[in-house]
Amino acid sequence: MKTSSGHGLTGLALGSGAARGLAQIGIFKVLDEAEIPIDIIAGTSIGAFIGAMYAAGVPVEQMEKVALEIDWRSLTKLLDPVLPISGLIDGKKLMAFMAELLPARNFEDLKQPLAVTATDINTGEAIVIKQGNLLAALRASLAFPGIFSPARFGQRFLVDGGLCNPIPADVARSLGAKHVIGVCTIPAVTKTSPETFLPSIKDDDQAVSRWRELISTRSVEHALSTALGQGGDEQKPEEISGHRAPNIFRVCAQSVAIMENQINDLRLRQNHHDLIIRPSLNDITLLEFHRAAEIIDAGEVAARAALPDIKSLLGLT
Repeated sequence: MKTSSGHGLTGLALGSGAARGLAQIGIFKVLDEAEIPIDIIAGTSIGAFIGAMYAAGVPVEQMEKVALEIDWRSLTKLLDPVLPISGLIDGKKLMAFMAELLPARNFEDLKQPLAVTATDINTGEAIVIKQGNLLAALRASLAFPGIFSPARFGQRFLVDGGLCNPIPADVARSLGAKHVIGVCTIPAVTKTSPETFLPSIKDDDQAVSRWRELISTRSVEHALSTALGQGGDEQKPEEISGHRAPNIFRVCAQSVAIMENQINDLRLRQNHHDLIIRPSLNDITLLEFHRAAEIIDAGEVAARAALPDIKSLLGLT
């Protein structure tokens, strides 16, 4: 981890994107190899988690090793369904998992400044957290609405920071960064590519099956079915022109992803960043963590292509 000298502080704004956010590991890998100084990090959602590991001094090689070796399909063990329903997963096991990977517990333990963004679910405010309990802040920033229950943070209930600020370049700037490099792992969406966010509708049965595995008792499954208005009987999904109606999990995740994408485009137009790195991830969906190798490679490719511009921006050429 190298810091700037003489040309002003350099900030990195790491965006949301679920599985696609693993591309940020590849970007860090290239920046480290090229000895690009990073003084300040601002992160949203998975970008906050990866940024926290880097700011805590976790070697990029270790991040990559974890991402490549972990059995993502077995991570259902980390999920802890909760009732009443404000989300399907409470997140305590996720915090324990993060604690195993992070050598820091508080922002003050980090080796460089970090800010984490979240969203107040009641007011819609963008919340910036930069001191105190690091794991609690990350839990809030990662709380994908409808999947994870909102995180209690002081007098607020917080959810995924990507709802308000998918690429927190303005936050990095507010921390004192003169130069801000933004990282966007949300692909641009076109009307001809409706399946950008999640696996195709034909995979819905598999998705439902995975979720049902998480709900270990029939009583909880019945409660969820009742809450979702499904009753106790299996119903054949409605089809239109050969396409099934999406299930509740897809509706929730797709809706948030669409909104996040629109907000992301607006934020990019505001141009709080000096330079943007945007890996090519168009064929990778939000939940395909098992494709970590491809995603990290895409981050490396994008970062290497951006290196001449980065060095020019920072006066390193």
